[in-house]
Amino acid sequence: MQSDYLRASGITTLGSRVRRLFERLNGSVSDLYRKELGFEQRWFALAMLLFDRGPMNSRQASTMLGQSHVAIVQVVSAMAKAGLLERRQDREDGRIRMLHLTGEGRAIMERVRGISAQVDRAAAALLDEAAPGFLEQLDALDDALDRSSFAERIVRTTMGKRNEP
Repeated sequence: MQSDYLRASGITTLGSRVRRLFERLNGSVSDLYRKELGFEQRWFALAMLLFDRGPMNSRQASTMLGQSHVAIVQVVSAMAKAGLLERRQDREDGRIRMLHLTGEGRAIMERVRGISAQVDRAAAALLDEAAPGFLEQLDALDDALDRSSFAERIVRTTMGKRNEP
């Protein structure tokens, strides 16, 4: 059996392990969406948000998804190029561009929902098997980081060491 360096390194490689876990989960889903629909997994959150909540501007989407505006703009550009999304001038404020799923975008999202249900069942089974409280723990981590960012926590840890005798 090969040694798992990241696992053996403990807390020091936490970020790398989370990234690896993400890649192991997301890679399979990305391949499935791409193969079945020509849809990119990185479009999923924005597309579902627009499908469920309707048109909004990119700043609203960024806030609701907790993603950087730059990341949202990149996804918007890719989805627009694929013909799944269009930007329309806001009726009330002409300076604002609203994001709308196209007819094709809505049709793809109907199909994505079907595949997503399969993914949800597989994820639920994985969590039931290996980590029943994982979503609650993930929520707790998000809440803790909302109270104080990881950067602030690093600074506090560094400052505490400087103040030691």
